Formats: sequence, structure tokens, C-alpha cells
Amino acid sequence: MSIRCDIYDRKQYDIWFAAAPYAAASKPAKALRQWAAEEGADIVYNLALFNMTGQGSDRYGVIKGRTLQYLKAKGKVCGYGGTAERLSLGSENVVSGWKLAIKDGKVNGSLGKSDRRSRNMCGLLTDGRYIHVQTSASHTELEVAQYVRDHYDVKLLLVQDAGGSTGMYRVSDGYLFAPEKEGTNGRPVCSVVCIKRKNKTTTPKEENKMSKKVFIGVGHGGSDSGAVGYIVEKEANLAVALACRDYLVTHGVEVRMSRTKDEEDPINEEVRECNAYNPDLAIDVHNNSGGGDGFEAYYTIHGGTGKVLAQNIEKQVIKIGQNSRGCKTRQGQRGDYYAFVRDTKCPAVICEGVFVDTKADAAQAGTKAKQQAFGIAYAKGILDTLGIKYDTSTAKPAEPVTDAETQAAIIKVQQAVGLSDKTMQYLLDYEYGVELIHKLAAAVK
Repeated sequence: MSIRCDIYDRKQYDIWFAAAPYAAASKPAKALRQWAAEEGADIVYNLALFNMTGQGSDRYGVIKGRTLQYLKAKGKVCGYGGTAERLSLGSENVVSGWKLAIKDGKVNGSLGKSDRRSRNMCGLLTDGRYIHVQTSASHTELEVAQYVRDHYDVKLLLVQDAGGSTGMYRVSDGYLFAPEKEGTNGRPVCSVVCIKRKNKTTTPKEENKMSKKVFIGVGHGGSDSGAVGYIVEKEANLAVALACRDYLVTHGVEVRMSRTKDEEDPINEEVRECNAYNPDLAIDVHNNSGGGDGFEAYYTIHGGTGKVLAQNIEKQVIKIGQNSRGCKTRQGQRGDYYAFVRDTKCPAVICEGVFVDTKADAAQAGTKAKQQAFGIAYAKGILDTLGIKYDTSTAKPAEPVTDAETQAAIIKVQQAVGLSDKTMQYLLDYEYGVELIHKLAAAVK
């Protein structure tokens, strides 16, 4: 799943909420880049529950009463909404109108199960660190909450919004994460989460030098479809590459892709862009054809870091259930046969995920979720090679729960109608099941 979970230790980072007041003289929506500049933040996230029409009491774009009112930072209170409320981020303060995603490690069973958008959530881990969750692909609220619960120990996670309210801007390299953005600097919003590293002793330029850089070539594109079988190679390549990029960025790696949409992408241009970017590592994302089965990776005949990278990626691909044909080299008249391995200046690997013309093998990457799993596996192999740690915890069993009010309604309905626990669970799993249970409970005398 293409879900980014950015985690910040509050001992190392200042974290605050900034927002425009209702009493502002003009509509206070600002692009993420502008918010970052005005607040002096290193990173900003779109926090807004946003109303584009700006009518009535929401004329400034903030939906009143549905966002955290303030968080103290740098000796000042950032708040809005025209109220005297002062609420901080904690499990005891779930703001009216907000939807609870996770509390004390338990997923809210009434989360949406059908509406698919990019998603935006934030909260706290049990160790006190702040977590901000955003998705680059379309997911339901429940899918995102379950993913976060399965990978982290969560004390509180609150649903922000979806669609255009999903966005992040990083000042150091101008990176914008905005799956459904409006404008080159991010959608204009009225409230943001601001992140700034404490006691920063390096300049942004020095900080950039210390960052690891990765180039991702995305095979084929435009009029070149690549291999076509049970899946279309150029489409699968892009989905894999985007997921790989997002996972790397989540872990502080700078990434450049040869393409981020369906467009012409010749190999000589990929190599030129890669060398101009001067990354630490590079991969070229492809899928195979010819009736075979399994993953394979190609690295330089000279071995070295390229071989290590190929082997690390192979290990991660095997973990997601795909078999491997091995890590290989191929000799040509000019040395390495493949231009992406031969002509790039950094260690580079070509990844061939599945055979698109073998039905069973193509099924390993036959959905967007499976393609994203390949991308994350590639990213983990890259992080292993760079020596960057990532979360390796195993998934926990699903345990969606209901709140006390809903639980009381369930008992009331069961006693009145005589529904079995199994039948009641079917009802809870239905998208509007919780709402229906409350209506039934209200009708019961």
C-alpha cells in the first residue's frame, strides 16, 4: 500500500499547528510553501478540513469545530475558530466532529469502508512520538487505519480529511507530496502542521549534502508500452516506482524519477537525468516477458555496491511471496550489456518484477496494491544498502472495536430482536451498519 507514515520525536523536533483565524480580514488560505516560509518550518503538512466554496460561517475555508484548536509552540498559541477552547493533541481531547481512527491500539470499526481517496491522518504513538499519515493512492479510512495499527503501536490517530487536504511540503529540496494537489506549491489551505528540527547546526545546503539520493528509472512510457500480456508493463512499472519513491521519501531519502506519469521516457534520457542528479544509488523498474516466471535483477559485471543492492532487493521481493530467478550480470561488446547499468555513474540495478505474459506470475503484480508491494520491497532493499533503518515489526491481528455508545446499542438490539453475534458482526461490517444499529436501538422501546 502506498501509505507514508512520517514519525517525529518531540525531543528532536518542534511540532505546532498554525491556522488562520475566522476574524481575518481576507480569505486566509495559503499554499503549503507559503505556510512553511511564514512559519519558519522545515516541513508542513496540510491539516485542513477544507471547504472550497467558503460560504456562510465557513467563508474562510475552515470547517468550524472540526480541527484541533491549538498547540503551544515557541511561546505562542496558534488557534482559530473564534472560541476560547484550548485543546492539545492527546487521547483525552478528541475534538467534536473529528472521526477517531485508532485509540489505544484499537481500530474504530465504524470507519469508512468504500470511499477511496488519498487520506490524511495524524496522532501519537504510545512512546509519545508524533505520527502523520498520508497516502498517495486511493484508500478507504479503514484500510489506512488498519495498516498503521499493524505497523506501529498507536495511542491515538485522528482522521483529518481526504483528497486535496492530503499534502506535505519539505523546504530543504522543495519536495511536494500532494496526490490530489491544486497548484505547483500545494493546495491553498487554512491550517497546517509545522515541523522544525531543534538545535539545527547545519545549513540547508549542508543538510542536503548529508541526505542520501536515489534515482528511479521507470521503464517505457508514452508510445512505448513495454511488454503487454496479462498486465501492461509501462503501467505496472509506474505504480511500482511511485510506491518505491514514497517509501524512500518517508525515510528521509531524496528521490528523482525519470517520469511520474505516462509519457515518452527513452533509456538514453533516463541515463542522462540520472547522471545529472548524481545519486548514491539508482534502479530501473521493469517487468519481464518471454514466458518465464519470477523476479530477477541485473547489476554490473564489476560487482561492488551494485551487486549488494541487487541482492538486498531480491531478499525483500522474496519476503512478499515472489520467487526469484536470481541476481545476474550480462556481458556486451562495451562491457555491461544494459545501458542503465553500463552508463550510469552510480551503482545501478535493473529490476524485473514479473513476467507479464505468464498468467500466474503476472498475477503476483496484477493489482495496484500488489504493484505497490513490489515498490516497497525495492525501497526496503535500497534502504538496507544505504544503511537506513525502517520499521520491521510484524503485523498484529485485526481487532476493530466499537465505542461504548455503539456497544450499548448492540446489546439493546440483540436483546430486543434476538440477533446472533455472527449476524450482528455481519451488520457491523456493512458500511452503514453502525448507523443502522443506532437507528434500530432508538426505535426499540
